Amino acid sequence: MKTHFFKPTAAAVLALLAATAAQAQLIGDLQGSRHLSTFNNVSVTNIAGIVTAVDGNGFWFQDSGDGNAVTSDAIYVFRGGSGTKPAVGDAVRVNGRVQEFRPGNTATNLTTTQINATASFSGSWTRTSGGNALPAAVVLGTGGLFAPGAIAGHVGNVESAGYSLQPTLYSMDFYESLEGMRVTVPQATSVAARNSFGEIALMPTSQLNAPGFVNSPRGAAVLNGVHFNGQKLYIDDRIAATPVVNSGARLDNVVGVMDFSFGNPKLYVTQAPTVVSNNLQKEVAAPLVQGQLGIGSYNVENLGGNATQARIDAVAGQIAVNMAAPHIVSLQEIQDNNGATNDGTVAADVTLSRLAAAVNAQAPGRNYTWLNVNPQNLADGGQPGGNIRQAFLYDSNRVSFSGVIGGAMDAISPIAAPGGGVAFNLGAGRVDPGNAAFTNSRKPLVTEFTVDGVQLIVIANHFNSKGGDEPLYQPDQPPDRPSEVQRLAQANALGSFVASVLAINPNANIVLTGDLNDFQFADTLAPLTAAGLTNLMSLLPAGERYTYNFDGNAQALDHMFVSPNLLNKAGWAFDVIHANSEFIDQVSDHDPLLLRLAMVPAPVPEPKAIALMLAGLFAVGFIARRRRG
Repeated sequence: MKTHFFKPTAAAVLALLAATAAQAQLIGDLQGSRHLSTFNNVSVTNIAGIVTAVDGNGFWFQDSGDGNAVTSDAIYVFRGGSGTKPAVGDAVRVNGRVQEFRPGNTATNLTTTQINATASFSGSWTRTSGGNALPAAVVLGTGGLFAPGAIAGHVGNVESAGYSLQPTLYSMDFYESLEGMRVTVPQATSVAARNSFGEIALMPTSQLNAPGFVNSPRGAAVLNGVHFNGQKLYIDDRIAATPVVNSGARLDNVVGVMDFSFGNPKLYVTQAPTVVSNNLQKEVAAPLVQGQLGIGSYNVENLGGNATQARIDAVAGQIAVNMAAPHIVSLQEIQDNNGATNDGTVAADVTLSRLAAAVNAQAPGRNYTWLNVNPQNLADGGQPGGNIRQAFLYDSNRVSFSGVIGGAMDAISPIAAPGGGVAFNLGAGRVDPGNAAFTNSRKPLVTEFTVDGVQLIVIANHFNSKGGDEPLYQPDQPPDRPSEVQRLAQANALGSFVASVLAINPNANIVLTGDLNDFQFADTLAPLTAAGLTNLMSLLPAGERYTYNFDGNAQALDHMFVSPNLLNKAGWAFDVIHANSEFIDQVSDHDPLLLRLAMVPAPVPEPKAIALMLAGLFAVGFIARRRRG
């Protein structure tokens, strides 16, 4: 009996090989070298790998790799909350549909590639063995890879078909090339405090002195105008707990799986990192010395008249102790008497009286009083019903105010005074409150104070926020920042006012301060410099220029500008009091500012000081008499 053998045609062999390949794709093929997989919405079968992490909705698994550093070797498998899941260390084969998942279905979020292995997509997984060793984690830092400092360089949409990943140039592409893979940072430093979502921004300790990077001596990653610190990433508690730490903490053995969510690269830790140190202390300014005048600025983060006494006391404590009890304090985000209750209340006398009393209780020798201009209801932005505004606390033992306080829509204007000085139609009033630049935003508050007979003009500000600007990690590059348009208009209006004052008296003593919601190098603040002022923030060492922390970037949003007459006088000193932005137990989300001036003669001793001096003299005389006797 003869045996007959079938000889396939060449075409049949190619078809068989193609079918076999389709059943055994490597994960790197699915991830690809772009932000979006070319397998998107394609069903795949028999994808093999080792399970590296499991969460409530699925698991991550990773194969031995395709030898291409641009393509990730791991992927997330979505099973849904009720779907069965394997254990870490299981070798599995997965069937399902490749999908690009966009967190929150928000266009500004980058996607993550996943296999949907739910029943709806004929999904399944099969365990082939258990207890396997996990793939080696990719090392970030010394002995491993270093993320680039630049986040992106492409102009346009990075998800377009013509864009390929460039992980050696841009951190957005770098973290995409590691998506889903096991990653470790053997030695890391937190560059922000753990936030309310259980996230900690950190970076490899060895990158703290990378070229172009500005490292605060306290451990913060400071924005410098060159790039936005692409070296950093978040660790997240989605799988395992993250420690409670402040900025500058040293963490060892950080291990997890790489992901993107809500505008940032995230490393979901699979074990608790080791906290080596977490010793950062809140700064406390040295006491003001005799003859110095202290001027502070502080965004107190929505402080309303209905705040708890503990909150009032905490804010007051930072003014009295951390800020060394400045004689004048420009406040931002003072809310009305009932806080964010939206009932038409606009007065803030309860808020400010409670705060002044609490500061006085903690600052012996001071006698703070306050002033503000009540805004129109719901006209200045912020929390609806809160009616936030700028206000001043001032020590009436040293500083005097005697002018008329204007109303919400009364504009303050400078006029020439006899002898070449500057006078104002109001003692305290708002700059150009009807200007469209200040629509639904805070209007600058100008106050004419007198200190030891010398005129001091202080301008309190709170420019519109960055809300609505696009995140750094998002498909469209560069990110759009529409909020800058209004801030630039606000700076132009304020610059015109300052220029009009200096045109009358070039030697006017002007301090312009507050939360300007932009960086010292931003174009939006240029009109203030053009008007003749100097930003003291720009004169600090680069590693000290921050008052706020957003997404792990320490940045200067609060500023203090001075006129030439003050800048040219000897004896001034400026500092940021780092007491909030780096800490998990923040009193406010902003750090306060403090300027010390020696612009005025030494003051007449205050009544309390006179009493103490007389008591001292009496004691000396009494001792002398006893000795003579």
